[in-house]
Amino acid sequence: MAGTETDTTPASTASPAGTSGPAVNGALLRNGEDRLREPITLADSLITEAGWSAANFETTGPNPPYLHIGRKLWVTLTECEPCFSSARRDRGLFRSKIAIAAHLEAYDALMVDPIAFEECFGPGEGTEATFPFGTWLTIRGVDFGGISLWGRRCGDVTLPLEPLAVASAIWLRRTAAI
Repeated sequence: MAGTETDTTPASTASPAGTSGPAVNGALLRNGEDRLREPITLADSLITEAGWSAANFETTGPNPPYLHIGRKLWVTLTECEPCFSSARRDRGLFRSKIAIAAHLEAYDALMVDPIAFEECFGPGEGTEATFPFGTWLTIRGVDFGGISLWGRRCGDVTLPLEPLAVASAIWLRRTAAI
Protein backbone atom coordinates (compact mmCIF):
# COMPACT_ATOMS: atom_id res chain seq x y z
CA MET A 1 0.00 0.00 0.00
CA ALA A 2 1.47 3.36 -1.01
CA GLY A 3 2.32 5.65 1.87
CA THR A 4 3.23 3.08 4.49
CA GLU A 5 6.63 3.14 6.12
CA THR A 6 7.80 -0.05 4.43
CA ASP A 7 6.51 0.87 1.00
CA THR A 8 9.26 1.04 -1.60
CA THR A 9 7.06 2.43 -4.36
CA PRO A 10 6.87 6.23 -3.98
CA ALA A 11 3.51 6.81 -5.62
CA SER A 12 0.91 5.23 -7.78
CA THR A 13 0.84 6.38 -11.37
CA ALA A 14 -2.84 5.52 -11.73
CA SER A 15 -5.15 8.49 -11.36
CA PRO A 16 -7.38 7.96 -8.33
CA ALA A 17 -10.98 9.09 -8.52
CA GLY A 18 -11.51 12.70 -7.61
CA THR A 19 -7.98 13.85 -8.39
CA SER A 20 -6.87 16.39 -10.87
CA GLY A 21 -3.64 18.03 -11.79
CA PRO A 22 -0.54 17.21 -13.75
CA ALA A 23 1.47 14.04 -13.39
CA VAL A 24 4.83 15.02 -11.98
CA ASN A 25 7.56 12.36 -12.39
CA GLY A 26 4.99 9.62 -11.89
CA ALA A 27 3.41 11.21 -8.82
CA LEU A 28 0.02 12.86 -9.02
CA LEU A 29 -0.76 16.00 -7.10
CA ARG A 30 -4.19 15.83 -5.51
CA ASN A 31 -6.13 19.08 -5.49
CA GLY A 32 -9.13 17.73 -3.58
CA GLU A 33 -10.90 19.11 -0.56
CA ASP A 34 -8.43 17.58 1.91
CA ARG A 35 -5.47 19.08 -0.01
CA LEU A 36 -3.27 16.07 0.78
CA ARG A 37 -0.51 15.51 -1.71
CA GLU A 38 0.87 12.28 -3.03
CA PRO A 39 4.63 11.84 -2.61
CA ILE A 40 6.71 13.90 -5.04
CA THR A 41 10.39 14.10 -5.82
CA LEU A 42 12.60 16.82 -4.40
CA ALA A 43 12.96 18.30 -7.88
CA ASP A 44 9.19 18.46 -8.34
CA SER A 45 8.75 20.07 -4.92
CA LEU A 46 11.25 22.81 -5.81
CA ILE A 47 9.35 23.45 -9.04
CA THR A 48 5.89 23.53 -7.44
CA GLU A 49 6.70 25.03 -4.04
CA ALA A 50 9.72 27.29 -4.71
CA GLY A 51 8.93 28.32 -8.27
CA TRP A 52 12.08 26.92 -9.85
CA SER A 53 12.07 26.04 -13.53
CA ALA A 54 13.69 23.10 -15.29
CA ALA A 55 16.58 25.45 -16.15
CA ASN A 56 17.63 25.50 -12.48
CA PHE A 57 18.60 21.82 -12.62
CA GLU A 58 21.55 20.04 -14.19
CA THR A 59 20.53 17.35 -16.64
CA THR A 60 23.82 15.63 -17.49
CA GLY A 61 24.07 12.30 -15.76
CA PRO A 62 22.23 9.01 -15.45
CA ASN A 63 19.42 10.18 -13.11
CA PRO A 64 18.59 13.84 -13.76
CA PRO A 65 17.60 16.33 -12.52
CA TYR A 66 20.44 17.38 -10.23
CA LEU A 67 20.98 20.41 -8.02
CA HIS A 68 23.82 21.82 -5.96
CA ILE A 69 23.98 21.82 -2.18
CA GLY A 70 25.41 25.10 -0.97
CA ARG A 71 25.36 27.65 1.80
CA LYS A 72 23.11 30.62 2.20
CA LEU A 73 24.71 33.57 3.97
CA TRP A 74 22.26 35.75 5.84
CA VAL A 75 22.23 39.55 5.72
CA THR A 76 24.02 39.67 9.07
CA LEU A 77 27.02 38.02 7.34
CA THR A 78 27.58 35.99 10.51
CA GLU A 79 25.12 33.16 9.94
CA CYS A 80 24.82 30.68 7.12
CA GLU A 81 22.72 27.59 6.56
CA PRO A 82 22.63 24.71 4.08
CA CYS A 83 20.60 25.41 0.97
CA PHE A 84 19.54 24.02 -2.38
CA SER A 85 21.37 25.97 -5.02
CA SER A 86 20.53 26.22 -8.70
CA ALA A 87 22.87 24.24 -10.93
CA ARG A 88 23.03 27.24 -13.25
CA ARG A 89 23.64 30.89 -12.59
CA ASP A 90 20.25 32.39 -13.20
CA ARG A 91 20.76 36.01 -12.19
CA GLY A 92 24.10 37.14 -13.57
CA LEU A 93 26.71 36.02 -11.07
CA PHE A 94 24.13 34.73 -8.61
CA ARG A 95 22.29 31.44 -8.20
CA SER A 96 18.82 30.83 -6.83
CA LYS A 97 19.10 29.48 -3.30
CA ILE A 98 16.44 27.87 -1.14
CA ALA A 99 17.15 27.09 2.52
CA ILE A 100 16.89 23.31 2.98
CA ALA A 101 15.27 23.57 6.43
CA ALA A 102 12.69 26.09 5.24
CA HIS A 103 11.79 24.00 2.19
CA LEU A 104 11.50 20.73 4.13
CA GLU A 105 9.24 22.33 6.77
CA ALA A 106 6.34 21.81 4.38
CA TYR A 107 6.89 18.03 4.42
CA ASP A 108 6.59 15.47 7.17
CA ALA A 109 8.63 12.60 5.78
CA LEU A 110 11.14 11.67 3.11
CA MET A 111 12.28 8.49 1.42
CA VAL A 112 15.64 7.98 -0.26
CA ASP A 113 16.25 5.83 -3.32
CA PRO A 114 19.56 3.88 -3.23
CA ILE A 115 20.52 5.57 -6.52
CA ALA A 116 21.26 8.78 -4.58
CA PHE A 117 23.95 7.04 -2.51
CA GLU A 118 25.33 5.11 -5.50
CA GLU A 119 25.85 8.32 -7.47
CA CYS A 120 27.37 10.28 -4.59
CA PHE A 121 29.47 7.69 -2.81
CA GLY A 122 30.10 5.03 -5.46
CA PRO A 123 28.86 1.58 -6.44
CA GLY A 124 27.78 -0.68 -3.62
CA GLU A 125 26.88 2.18 -1.25
CA GLY A 126 23.13 1.92 -1.84
CA THR A 127 22.63 -0.99 0.57
CA GLU A 128 20.55 -1.41 3.70
CA ALA A 129 23.82 -1.50 5.68
CA THR A 130 24.48 2.18 4.84
CA PHE A 131 20.97 3.68 5.12
CA PRO A 132 17.32 2.56 5.49
CA PHE A 133 16.26 2.92 1.84
CA GLY A 134 12.63 2.57 0.76
CA THR A 135 11.33 3.61 4.17
CA TRP A 136 9.44 6.78 5.02
CA LEU A 137 11.46 8.66 7.62
CA THR A 138 10.18 11.57 9.72
CA ILE A 139 12.15 14.80 9.24
CA ARG A 140 13.52 16.07 12.56
CA GLY A 141 16.04 18.78 11.66
CA VAL A 142 18.63 20.08 9.19
CA ASP A 143 22.19 21.29 9.68
CA PHE A 144 25.53 21.02 7.91
CA GLY A 145 26.00 17.52 9.36
CA GLY A 146 22.94 16.31 7.44
CA ILE A 147 19.22 15.81 7.90
CA SER A 148 18.16 14.22 11.19
CA LEU A 149 15.50 11.61 10.53
CA TRP A 150 13.56 9.07 12.53
CA GLY A 151 12.04 5.80 11.42
CA ARG A 152 9.80 3.45 13.35
CA ARG A 153 11.98 0.43 12.62
CA CYS A 154 15.41 2.03 12.35
CA GLY A 155 15.29 4.76 15.01
CA ASP A 156 17.39 7.91 14.59
CA VAL A 157 19.41 8.22 11.38
CA THR A 158 21.24 11.05 9.63
CA LEU A 159 21.06 11.59 5.89
CA PRO A 160 24.19 13.34 4.59
CA LEU A 161 23.42 16.39 2.44
CA GLU A 162 25.30 15.12 -0.63
CA PRO A 163 22.61 12.61 -1.80
CA LEU A 164 20.07 15.45 -1.98
CA ALA A 165 21.87 16.59 -5.13
CA VAL A 166 20.22 13.68 -6.96
CA ALA A 167 16.86 15.45 -6.79
CA SER A 168 15.07 12.67 -8.70
CA ALA A 169 15.95 10.08 -6.02
CA ILE A 170 14.56 11.88 -2.95
CA TRP A 171 10.83 11.55 -2.31
CA LEU A 172 8.86 13.87 -0.01
CA ARG A 173 5.35 13.58 1.40
CA ARG A 174 2.91 15.36 3.65
CA THR A 175 0.98 13.23 6.08
CA ALA A 176 -1.29 15.97 7.42
CA ALA A 177 -3.74 18.28 5.68
CA ILE A 178 -2.32 21.60 4.52
